[in-house]
Amino acid sequence: MRRLSRAACILSTTILAALGFSAVPAAAEPTPQVCTKTAKTVEDGLSQFARELTKVTQAADSGNMAAADQSVKAAGSELVDLAANLRTDASTADAADVKSTLGQLADEFEAQGKSLTDMNSLQKLDVTRIDALSDQMIAICGAASGTPATPR
Repeated sequence: MRRLSRAACILSTTILAALGFSAVPAAAEPTPQVCTKTAKTVEDGLSQFARELTKVTQAADSGNMAAADQSVKAAGSELVDLAANLRTDASTADAADVKSTLGQLADEFEAQGKSLTDMNSLQKLDVTRIDALSDQMIAICGAASGTPATPR
């Protein structure tokens, strides 16, 4: 058993090293492309978050508060995943303001996601900063595409 786990460890280390050495950094993308990609990232992430919130409501309505709390945690995990995906989008951007704004937005989604631990925490969810950063990103994307930005 010990030999098997050592072999698995060596194999995984070798694979990770090979991936690290062969990985080619992604080419920087212009702002309009990053904006399109990021809009999809946010849409997908918030859809997953909304699905979990539906489960929260269903569980709470049936009186199963343990399941509701579990779904709140799962909803928080969806926001943390969204943050990671936003960071990936930001890493491909060629514009510093896009990288910065997406990074801040990712930080905020992650913080809010990690704060969701139970029904009480869900009631304290504060999206004020997310809204402000989203408006900032909308303005950046609007300017890059040549269309005036219309905040939500």
